[in-house]
Amino acid sequence: MSIVPLQRGGWWHDYVCPTHGTELEPERDGVYPCPHGCELAGEPYAAAWLVYWHQALAREARFLARSPHTDAAEDPQDRARQILDEYASFYAEDSRRGWNEGSEGWMLKGKLFSQALTEAQWAVQIADAVICLNSAGHGVDRPVVEMLNGLLETIVAARGILVDDRNDERSNYTAWLNTAGLSLATALQSCGEAVEKEQWVKWSFQHVRIATFDDGWEWEGSTYYHVFVLRAYLLGLRGMDPAEIPADVAQILAAMVRVLVEIAAPDGRLPIIHDGPYNRAPMHREVLEIDILAGQLFKETGLANVGGWARSALGGRESEPEDLLNGWFTGDPVAGATASRGSVYYPNVGFAVLRDDEDRFQAVIDAGPHGGSHGHFDKLAVYLYGQEPWQPAPGVPPYASPLRHGHYARTLAHPTGRVDGQDQKEGTGSVDYWDGEGSHLIASADEVIPGIALKRELMIRGGLLIDIMRVSATDGVDHDVALALRPSTGFALQTSGGVTTSTWTGPTGPDGTGAVLTGFHRASVPAAMVLKPGRGPSDDPSVILPVADWETKAQDVTFVSVYAFDPTDRPAGVDIRFTGNDAVSIHIRSSSEEVTTIEVH
Repeated sequence: MSIVPLQRGGWWHDYVCPTHGTELEPERDGVYPCPHGCELAGEPYAAAWLVYWHQALAREARFLARSPHTDAAEDPQDRARQILDEYASFYAEDSRRGWNEGSEGWMLKGKLFSQALTEAQWAVQIADAVICLNSAGHGVDRPVVEMLNGLLETIVAARGILVDDRNDERSNYTAWLNTAGLSLATALQSCGEAVEKEQWVKWSFQHVRIATFDDGWEWEGSTYYHVFVLRAYLLGLRGMDPAEIPADVAQILAAMVRVLVEIAAPDGRLPIIHDGPYNRAPMHREVLEIDILAGQLFKETGLANVGGWARSALGGRESEPEDLLNGWFTGDPVAGATASRGSVYYPNVGFAVLRDDEDRFQAVIDAGPHGGSHGHFDKLAVYLYGQEPWQPAPGVPPYASPLRHGHYARTLAHPTGRVDGQDQKEGTGSVDYWDGEGSHLIASADEVIPGIALKRELMIRGGLLIDIMRVSATDGVDHDVALALRPSTGFALQTSGGVTTSTWTGPTGPDGTGAVLTGFHRASVPAAMVLKPGRGPSDDPSVILPVADWETKAQDVTFVSVYAFDPTDRPAGVDIRFTGNDAVSIHIRSSSEEVTTIEVH
């Protein structure tokens, strides 16, 4: 009986429930089930599921080839060889059929899969399995070598279309095509084939140089695509001596690792800014793989907390295979980049993280470029993380879901300003003031809402985050203005004396208590904090959570929020006063009736 499904794969993003917007569960007897009970059949789900299946088998072959032989009846290397042999037989037949008939016009076409990108990811795992088997003295049969040659031809053709015809060398696709070409060339050399590899090395290093900003971020400004590209880079370095990697390339890779350490929430969770899956096992495996490979490239990475969260999200046995990825490099690790767990500002992508001194709470603001095709309409959005993901960047569901653009990429889904019920336009914000210590930031965006100037000011003061959003019309008329609060936790509101108190509650722990975040909110003009039903983060769009829109009709309005995240010293009350000329006076009363005043001008 064949291990390998003898059918071409489609586009994995089609594997999503049209009713609930959730990624589907593993196929059962020809049915593609939704976590909420839907049972789907036929296309496009069947072809999408085949992508999962093919990728899982390639991953299995990769790790079986690395697994030590035990007293088990079946040698893991024999099983890996069987998978490769079956794929070689299928590929010989499949490649004669030309490009995948399921490819859409916008796609970079593959053969085994709809997209050459998917084919590249699959090929990297297959190549790794071949290299491991050859290095262990097991070898592979000639049809497998022919399959590697065929895959390399596909990768060369796809790269030519993307880079030469479309002039898109900076694309994240290019990173994976380079890595696939490099991996396949290495695998073929391990089979005794005379294959030139140096050009792939040069192309890979070139991509590192052109696709990464000086602040360490991948150019799209998306957490997921930063992970996606960094993983490709690390995989492509297989078998190299870290000391022989060009110094500038090593520095850029170290900066990319540093970014993940610095942007991570206190528990190690990565805020998924712009496009990316909010919570998905394959991404957790990618993050864990970066932790393991980067730890062999650099003496220090600071990724322990990030990798630990990925392990926790996966569960014990799910994360074990990645631990076999040892000996990735041939020399000793080199010096990495020093990461900060204080506040940090990234001038190229326009992100900033404001963090308290004890690293218990952080606010992340997006005030940079739109981010290309993976950007969201979320300028000046502020995301909050601490003991819980209080107000997280929501991510997106699989791309075939209409909710990707219909909700999650829209301003409506993000904790920022909207005017007259409309989404923001594509545009760039700016950070106008950064105090260098991360306790005070002022950012603005004047082009994302026509005729409207947005300004947001954030300050960390002890156990408090002060958040001031100013919305000003330049056309001299009143507009319907809303500032969104988008919690992912329990959420309740109570208004008294012109101040609204928001209470954010995490799950109850074993001791019967849960984490709590408290907000105090007041606007400069009459405004209502309106509790509404909203969608949760994108791992399950069907979950309805309480959210709020802070609404008013005005020409100019200032929204002031004070968030208390210190569990041991929560204010007994907060009085917010507007004293003219955009000045705000905030009076914080402690449980012992002492009053602290913070003046903001």
